[in-house]
Amino acid sequence: MKRPSTNPTFPKSRTLIFIEYVLLALCLCVIAIRTTFTESPAMRPSTSPTNLSDSLYSLYISTALFIAFFIWFVSNVCSKKFLYRVTGIEIGLGIFIIGAIVAGFAAADKRLAITTIAVFIAPVLMAILLVQILDSQLKIKLLLATIAALGVVSTYQCAEQHLFSNQVTIEEYERSPQTFLEPLGIEQGTLQQFLFEHRLYTKGVHGFFTTSNSAGSFALMASFAAIILFIDKLKDRKANPSWPIYILTSGFATAVVFFGLILTQSKGAIIGALFATAVFIILLCFGRQVSIHKKAILTICLLLVIAAVCLILSYGLKHGRLPGGKSMLVRWQYWQASIKMYADHPFTGVGPGNFAIFYTRYKPAAALESVADPHNFPLSLLTQYGPLGLIGFLAIIFIPLWRTIPSSSIEHRESRIEYRDKSAFKTLALTFLITILLALLFIRPLLMPLPAADTLDVTIYLILTLYITPVAIFILAFLLLTAPLNSGQNMGYESRATSHGPRVTITAAALFATVIGVALHNLIDFAIFEPPVLTTFLAIISCLIATNQNSRPYSIRDTGYSTSIERPLVKILLMAAGIITICAYFNFTLIPAAKTTAKIEQAHQAISAGRFDHAHQLLNMADKYDPLNPLPLSLNGKLYLHQFQVTQSKNSELLLQAERCLQAVIKRNSADFKNFERLTDIYGDLAEISKPQEKNDWLNKALDSAQLAVELYPGCERLHFELAKIAEEIGKTDLAYQQYNKAIEIEDSFRRQFKMMYPNREIVSRLGEEKYQFAIERMKTLKKQLREAHP
Repeated sequence: MKRPSTNPTFPKSRTLIFIEYVLLALCLCVIAIRTTFTESPAMRPSTSPTNLSDSLYSLYISTALFIAFFIWFVSNVCSKKFLYRVTGIEIGLGIFIIGAIVAGFAAADKRLAITTIAVFIAPVLMAILLVQILDSQLKIKLLLATIAALGVVSTYQCAEQHLFSNQVTIEEYERSPQTFLEPLGIEQGTLQQFLFEHRLYTKGVHGFFTTSNSAGSFALMASFAAIILFIDKLKDRKANPSWPIYILTSGFATAVVFFGLILTQSKGAIIGALFATAVFIILLCFGRQVSIHKKAILTICLLLVIAAVCLILSYGLKHGRLPGGKSMLVRWQYWQASIKMYADHPFTGVGPGNFAIFYTRYKPAAALESVADPHNFPLSLLTQYGPLGLIGFLAIIFIPLWRTIPSSSIEHRESRIEYRDKSAFKTLALTFLITILLALLFIRPLLMPLPAADTLDVTIYLILTLYITPVAIFILAFLLLTAPLNSGQNMGYESRATSHGPRVTITAAALFATVIGVALHNLIDFAIFEPPVLTTFLAIISCLIATNQNSRPYSIRDTGYSTSIERPLVKILLMAAGIITICAYFNFTLIPAAKTTAKIEQAHQAISAGRFDHAHQLLNMADKYDPLNPLPLSLNGKLYLHQFQVTQSKNSELLLQAERCLQAVIKRNSADFKNFERLTDIYGDLAEISKPQEKNDWLNKALDSAQLAVELYPGCERLHFELAKIAEEIGKTDLAYQQYNKAIEIEDSFRRQFKMMYPNREIVSRLGEEKYQFAIERMKTLKKQLREAHP
């Protein structure tokens, strides 16, 4: 006779229970697909076809999560009782949404802001959904096993890059550099090529992520998920006579995930992992004391944070850098510029996803490259979402952490064991495993088309390495971590009670430490904003909340479930609110982006075929589909300018059309210097082909546009150089002299930092050696002219 469970199932209908299992499978598939496919819309030029498809892919994944939450919400409202677990995330999410809306209205590129907000909010809703679904430790174990198994797959990808593909990529690049550089819009002999080569030859290991730091953040989370499962095996050793085999297999999988963390060579992630380990040990050994004195500990931590910030600012202002290696020099430049950016936009920020657009206005002149993020998550949120966005995101993280401390330690309760049917767990685990495998086998090939191959052998090899091997490794890792397929009875509940009260549960301690470790790492990086990392991070938080609530004695109050809603009118209003929200998402976010992207991709194909008129029609259609998006007009203007440059007739109408497009782009995004730089080129071309009486008017317009471009990017020597040439041509000698001098000054400061960063490398001129020498000669000549004019 089976012993009755001490944690009975809550009163949910069979239909709702089935729907929740389906939605859990969907969430696991999303995590699996995201963490095995490189996704970062903000990391590539916005006009590249690759980035367009990445942005749409991110929106499609976000749509799946929005729909999942909507399905659960509607199913629950339609049930006899509306049961809802309060997660602690709701307050933070509400504040964050308000801040995001305010920041979105203030954004220069509103379409980019809307897309960024949607991609950011979707994983938060997923976390709330998972807390509702993860009503047993069995489900939590399956989610953690999925994350840990994906960590093993990531390790395989990192090892493959370290041992093989990085070297192959270098060899292919050396055979044909232009093949790599052209899609990225990089010209040979430029600083951009040097930076590309520097990243290439350092052979960075980043797995399926954009950077090694992002791979490190994910490996940190996967490592602690594996640790939880490994400890669960140790605790279950008495119940299973074959426990040494299962402990060895689980330990091996855990070691592989840790090896992946080491392979990334991410110092921030490794430090975060060490810090998380220390927190884990402290919670296990002194959990009760931490709970009793948590307010005092929080106060001390806040004081330490304030002191650390003061020390960092003091050191940075004194030395012009942060303590540490060369990377700390550039991080100080990022942070310094970000503080100035926030000072100019203290209430709203510059808008979600708009950091890169505004960064050039504050970028130090000596800095080698522009960035899309300050590599510090509080600064990133503050500069883009304003103070409300930062407060909301911190609340999303730290309110659940605060709520989980006392629930596992202060109240006295007996050690508890959840008994489940082993065959039921086995069936569920295998069902989820097959579902994830089907998603990986059928969806990843659509996202990662097979490269062209000369022979059948090469094609088979590519299919095996790109598609089959990761799936096979996932199967093996999942089985190693979960075998034997039992329910893991003790997981999360056994708290080792003593006469002084129980200690914090091992699962809760490990998850708590993981969240702290990732947050610490992202004080010097942006990995948390990469969608796969953010999705996994919030899944870990949901596991922590669910573990805490599952370990409480059964009652509506203690489990976090709200009271049931039985009034039909309230249900109707809730249903209407959900439908309105999902319709608004489709009409204002997904549909415009999907239609616009489709037309832009068709336009790229038409341009490749030389069908320029058809491409203009497609871009005009894309513009009508999305009145907030400046990209279709920008591409249209570039196409008109390209036609003028390649045609022999020098048709001024092409330039006038390009000018009209650029003026419309500026109305939608007046903060991007590139629009004004391109407009300057158009006016310069119009001046060259115009009659003498019209030439001066076009040159004056070019001068005005160039000055606006310089205002938006004052640290760009190229813009100062072009402005000086225009000023000299229309006889403004003083201005020309000042701008040539500024261009030289910026180039010199850049060269000094380049020499500091790369002492053994030959300096690569950012302005170009020819233009640099030309500016020096012109400055000498103009200085002489000014002395003669003003003796």
